[in-house]
Amino acid sequence: MNIKRIYSNIWKTLVWPVAIFVFFLVMTRLLQTESTFGSWASMDSIVNQALLTAMMALAMSCNMINGRWDFSMGIIMMVTSFIASPIIRNNQLNSWALLVLCVVICTILCLINCLLYLVIKVPTLVISIGMLLIYESLVMIINNGGGARLSGMRYTQFGRAPQIYILCAVMFVAFYIIYSHTRFGYNVRSLGNNQLIATNIGVNEKRNTILCYVLCGVFLGVASCINVSMKGTIEASSTFNNNMGMMFTAFPAVFIALYLSRYVNFTVGVFIGAFCIKMLTAGILALGLPSEIQDIGVGLFLFLFIALTTNQGRFSDWRLRRLKARPGSALDKA
Repeated sequence: MNIKRIYSNIWKTLVWPVAIFVFFLVMTRLLQTESTFGSWASMDSIVNQALLTAMMALAMSCNMINGRWDFSMGIIMMVTSFIASPIIRNNQLNSWALLVLCVVICTILCLINCLLYLVIKVPTLVISIGMLLIYESLVMIINNGGGARLSGMRYTQFGRAPQIYILCAVMFVAFYIIYSHTRFGYNVRSLGNNQLIATNIGVNEKRNTILCYVLCGVFLGVASCINVSMKGTIEASSTFNNNMGMMFTAFPAVFIALYLSRYVNFTVGVFIGAFCIKMLTAGILALGLPSEIQDIGVGLFLFLFIALTTNQGRFSDWRLRRLKARPGSALDKA
C-alpha cells in the first residue's frame, strides 16, 4: 500500500471543499457580516442540504454516465410528495410509510420515462422536457393544487438528525455496493466508457437502462421523502423554481464526482460535490448577496472546476516548458 499516494488522493479530494470553506470564512470575517457561516449550526444545515442534493445526484448519476440526461427528476420528486403527503396525513401513517410510498411512486414515474425512451426511441432530454411540462400541469390538479403539507415528528423524522444521517448512510453504502461491486455497476461503467464495445461483449443495454431507472426511482424517492420532511410545506405554485433549483445543484455534484473518482470512490465524490455546491450557495448568502446570485455562483464555479480539471495536462506541459526554459535547470542536465 502506497501511503504517499493515499495522502495525495485525500488532499486532491478535499482541496475543493477546504478552499471554498476558507474563502467564505475569511470573506465573511473581513467584511464583518452578521452571518454565522462557519459555526456548528450553519455547517450542520449545509450538511443536511448536501445530503438531499447527494441523494438526487446518486439517483441521476447512472443515467448521466450513460449519456441519458433527464430534467424531469426534480418535478418527479415534487409530484411524488404531493401525492404521498395527503395519503399519509389522512390515514395517520408514519415516516416509514411516507418513505416507502415515496420510493414506490418515484420508481413508477421513473419507469414511465424509461418506457417512453425505450419505445419511441427519442433522446431522454426531449422526453424529460415533455414530461416536465406535463407534471407542471398535474401539480395544480393533484390535491386541488394544495401542494404538500406535513407537520410533526410522526411524519417528518427523516428530515431531522439523527434519522436523516442514518437513512443517508444506509443509502450511500447501498449505492457503493451496487455501483462498485456488482455486475450492474460494472455494466454501467462499461457502457459509459464505450457503448459499442460494451454491447459487443454482451452487455444488455436495454436491461441496464431499466435497472438504471429503477435505481433512480429508489434514490429519488428517498430524496423526495427527505425534502418534504425538511420543508414540511411545499407550495404547488413554487414547483418550477424548486425543480430547477434542485436540478442545477445536483448536476454539478455528479460532474465533480466523476472527476474525483480518480482519487476516491465515486459515491464519496458525489457527497463531496454536493457539499461543495451547498457550501458555495451558503457562502454567497453569508456575504449578503441576493439569493438570485446563487445560480450565477454555481455556474461560475462549475465553469472554473471544469476548466481547471480538463486542462490539467496543459498546465503540466506549461510548467514543464517553464522548467526547461530556465538556464541550468535539472531537466537540461538530465
